[in-house]
Amino acid sequence: MNFQDEMKQTFMKVIAGEMEPAAWETWWNSHQEKLEKVLNRGDFIRIMPEEWLVSYRWMAKTQSAVAYHFYTQGRPVKSSDYYEKKAQEEEKCMRQAAYASFYERVAPYRQRWESYLEKHPVQPVDFDWKKLLGTPPAQKPAPVYSYKHARESAQRKECIEELHLRLKENIQAKITPLAKAYGMKKAGVKTFVRERNGLIASVCFVGYFRGGGYESMQYYLCPIYAVPTGILGLPGPVCRGENFQQMEKEWGEIQFGSDAVDADRVGRINQKFDDILIFLAEDIFPEWQKIDSLETYFAKERVDYLKASEVGPKQPWGFRPMWNLGTGDSKDPWRADAYLYGVWELLTGNEKEGYAHLDECVAHNAGYIRSYYASGSSEEYVKAYNDPRDSLVVMYHNAELFAKTKQIPDAGERQKAVRDTYEEVCRFMRYFHGLSKRVERA
Repeated sequence: MNFQDEMKQTFMKVIAGEMEPAAWETWWNSHQEKLEKVLNRGDFIRIMPEEWLVSYRWMAKTQSAVAYHFYTQGRPVKSSDYYEKKAQEEEKCMRQAAYASFYERVAPYRQRWESYLEKHPVQPVDFDWKKLLGTPPAQKPAPVYSYKHARESAQRKECIEELHLRLKENIQAKITPLAKAYGMKKAGVKTFVRERNGLIASVCFVGYFRGGGYESMQYYLCPIYAVPTGILGLPGPVCRGENFQQMEKEWGEIQFGSDAVDADRVGRINQKFDDILIFLAEDIFPEWQKIDSLETYFAKERVDYLKASEVGPKQPWGFRPMWNLGTGDSKDPWRADAYLYGVWELLTGNEKEGYAHLDECVAHNAGYIRSYYASGSSEEYVKAYNDPRDSLVVMYHNAELFAKTKQIPDAGERQKAVRDTYEEVCRFMRYFHGLSKRVERA
């Protein structure tokens, strides 16, 4: 048998999934010089790139390259899915190992946080949310369309209207009951909020700016005086775990309104809201339920655990982490953390630390705020700090109000001014977070 016949037989074994990665590497390396002469440069590099490793993932790539080689020779072949299935199993095992290593690393911090919670127990919510999965009970049948992709403005309008109906059906049937079970109320068609012991919990579906459905879902838990930027969030495994990753997949089903919302599309929309429901019910809401006071929110045990878990385990292939919620050595560009901690330190009587944080926040944002005075009038600035859409100016104005109390010489009067400022800021921030109607401040 000449070498070309041997090569073809070996290549067909790869196509059939009958050659293990280690055996393939051994055969290739032992015939590399001959292969360089027989194969063109493109096929040679595609079949066995320099970064090739002994794994089913790379073997699947080799199989695809070999199939392409046969195709260019006028001999199309059908490849076995053996390597693809084994690659999925391989990736799953690697992912599990990466998670195990991650959990081992953060275990001491998690244990201290759980010990804290045992000393500060909170009544869990008993709600059978799984009954909400599937097709909404009152969902209307999907219409039949004469097209798949909207080409005309009338068709696009029809698709968007139908999409909005399906989104509304799912929110009413799945998200609303879950939110109510956790004490949240609706603040509009697509927003749910709750105030408890000085903390705000919010879930909001953000509309797609080009028209259509929802671009994303914003969710946060923070003190009522804070803005949802730079806040102490949730542990990485909770807010970026497997349920989150599943929820992120195929998000376009509830975002884009350019395709016909037929029966098949409606089924995919229902499935996507199932993914959202699972993420909220299994991860987000139970974690929020544990945090029932500002003291728990700022507890050192919680902050340490958040810090330890902000960088996730590495991806099965590559060096990037599965998530990275931190800013590294750089500071928050808004100095929202300085405002967050500054007010808390004042409320707990630590004036030196509190005013230092607030002064940092005010000084850092002064240049941005001065842009509102460029015309010589403060009218634009007043509008901005009364507008929930301009979070930066709202936060800066709040920080400035607290920072000004430092000028009061008497300690008792200064503490009273801090409490009065806190109440006034919270009055406006209830409007900011969607808990009350419009509030103006001078």
